[in-house]
Formats: sequence, C-alpha cells, structure tokens
Amino acid sequence: MAAAAAAGPAGEASAARMHPNKEAFIEGVDHVLAKWTALELAVQNGWGGRRSREKRDTMVDEIVEYFDQQVRKKTAAVAAVAVEPTDVEELLLQVMDEDFSVMLEDQSEKEVARLLCTIFAECRAGNFETVDRMADEREAKGAADSAASRSQAAQGAAAAAEGQDGSSGSESDDGSDDSPMEE
Repeated sequence: MAAAAAAGPAGEASAARMHPNKEAFIEGVDHVLAKWTALELAVQNGWGGRRSREKRDTMVDEIVEYFDQQVRKKTAAVAAVAVEPTDVEELLLQVMDEDFSVMLEDQSEKEVARLLCTIFAECRAGNFETVDRMADEREAKGAADSAASRSQAAQGAAAAAEGQDGSSGSESDDGSDDSPMEE
C-alpha cells in the first residue's frame, strides 16, 4: 500500500495521521478510477475541459466523502455499514455527466460501483489485498507503458536520423547500388 495516499488525490496530508484503512480505501478508489476506460478516455480527450485531470482527482474525493457519509448515517442508525452498489452507480453517473458531459451507455458504472463497494468493505476490515494487487498491476502497466514509449521514441529518432542523412541505405555516394544481394 502506498504511503503517498494520504497526500494523494484525496487532498493534502493533514497534521493528524489518517487511519491506514482509510488511506488504503483512498488508494483503492484511485486505482479503480485509473482502470475505468470511460473515465480515462474523458480525461485524455479533455471532455471535462482544461481541468479534466483535476476533475478526475476531485472525483476520488467525492467518492470517498460519499462512503464516509454513508458510514456516518448508518452508524447513527445502528444499521449494518454496507454501501449499496446501486447508490454508488448513481453517483458515478452524475459525476460523469456533470463533470465530463459523458452519458454512459456501456453499463461500466455497475462494475466500477461493485468494485468500489468491495474495496470499501475489505479496507474497513483491514484487508488490503485487492488494493495492493491493483497497485502492483498499475505499477506493472506503468512500467510496460514507459518501456513502450521509450521504444517508440528510439524508433522515431532512428527513422529521423536516417531521413536526415539523405540516404536510403541502399545506394552508395556515387549512386551505385551497394546491395549485397545483387551483383
């Protein structure tokens, strides 16, 4: 579990240390949203305007606050603390519509809501396995994406260098064909 979660998308680190269960939940919410294709497309394409990435980070805060509110309500009513995925779905649909002008038709909010509720229940119980697994997957994907970007950049630089020297690699300076296959 990343220690940076306390100062991550859910706001600045406070003077008092946040409970590890809540830190893990915030991190989990961030991982879930990072994997949500509809949200990532909205951010990458700027459907939320110039502040799309900031809106995505604020969405983490809104989800965490929503779960906090539900716990406070249910604790006060002495009811079992369980947040229903259908309620979370409504929140996700609302934020996607209001912040990114996206009307989801793929029903992906259902899976995202279910996963958020699962992570919430696990973190409340002190079980961080899903969050840790998602962190490992995200780190591995980031490393793979970084390696692919470096490879593409190297290929682009090599192609540009080849194009700058003016040769196609098959003719010598005197115009004759130096191909080893033909004599």
